[in-house]
Parts: sequence; structure tokens; C-alpha cells
Amino acid sequence: MNTTSIESLTSANAPQNTAAATSAPALGRDDFLALLVAKLENQDPLDPAGDTEFVSQLATFSSLEQLIDVNDNLQGIGQGQALLVNSQALGLIGKEALVEAGGEVRIKNGEPEALVYAVPREANAVTMTIRDANGVTVRTLDLQTSPNGRVTVDWDGKDQDGNPLPDGDYKVEITATDTNDEPMIVPLFRSLPIDGVSFLAGGIALISGDREIPFETIFEFRAGRE
Repeated sequence: MNTTSIESLTSANAPQNTAAATSAPALGRDDFLALLVAKLENQDPLDPAGDTEFVSQLATFSSLEQLIDVNDNLQGIGQGQALLVNSQALGLIGKEALVEAGGEVRIKNGEPEALVYAVPREANAVTMTIRDANGVTVRTLDLQTSPNGRVTVDWDGKDQDGNPLPDGDYKVEITATDTNDEPMIVPLFRSLPIDGVSFLAGGIALISGDREIPFETIFEFRAGRE
């Protein structure tokens, strides 16, 4: 949580018409009090500050004191919330994050990433085609056509002849038609295991293997596979 420093709000505006212009230093509570005391010590005895002016200055100092305290409290709350979010993120290790597949799937150590799809309505046919880096089709799968929520693709990482495919990234595409033979879009996701958490300057990212998964790309969290 970013908070604006109250001290910075009391800074005088520096001239803007020269390249060497710099902002005046922030006026803190000690500086304000020192200026007030100095003014009282050096005022003209024959023309001292009036009661109204003196009370106004004290009220200004009191307001500054309260604003600085509020700023300190807000910064403390922000730090506390950040620590709470960080601790909650650690609890996601071991679970799985559902992210958009982006038309790709990876095989690592002979195991393919889990793919999850969701048929939006009753379909006539749903087919998933997997291609290698050269665009050659290595496997075609017929998927369920009923809208049963999000379903995990039953694929063992083998080609059409049952041979294990080498590790690497593959292109994946789903084509589907509804009961009126009209084409429809079927969302496809990858279910990635969460191995760790990265606390970045710009926010938290989850780690899956050699990948960082930003929070904003995650659609769903699931219990980890056994």
C-alpha cells in the first residue's frame, strides 16, 4: 500500500523555470516548533504577537502533528497488510494455478502439463489438435461435448501411434461446433503446480518450474495433484 508522506505535502514549491531548480526540504514537526520558538524569542517586545495569531500558530502545529501521526499509522497498516498478503501467498505452495493456455502445452520429463477446457454449451463435436514445433500434427483427441464445467484433458503425452513425445513446447488448438453445427470458442487452460512464491518490487508472482505466474493471469486455484 503506497501512502504519500505528509511531510512532503508541507514542502514549498521550488521554481520551475530553471534546470537547477530543486524542491525545498520538507518541514517536519521539530522544524515547525523550532521556527515558532525562534519567532517568539525574536519578536519585537513593543509589538508582540497577538493572542489570536499565537493560538492560530499553535493550532497549525497541532494539525501538523496529527497529520504526521496519521501518516505513520497508515504506513504501518500498509506494511502489515503487505506481510499478511505475503504470508497467505506462501500457503499456495503445493496447489495448482489455472492459467490461460495461450495455445501451448509443455512436456517435461515425459509428463505433459494438465490441460483443462470448458464447453460453454452442448456441442456436436470438440477436437483438440497437438502440433510440434514444426507445425506437424502429432496427436488428435476427441473431447467431451457436454457442458460439464471445467474438464481435464485425458492425454498421456504420447503421439497418435502411442509413442512418447520428446520434452518441449507444443502447439495446441481446440475446434468445436455446437448442435447447430455453428463454430464456438472453447476456453483452454493449463493447470500449473505452484512450487514457490517470488516477492517482486511490482508485486507477488507464483513460481512453477522455471516460470513466473503473475497473479492477474490466474483464473482459479486448485488442490495439488497427488
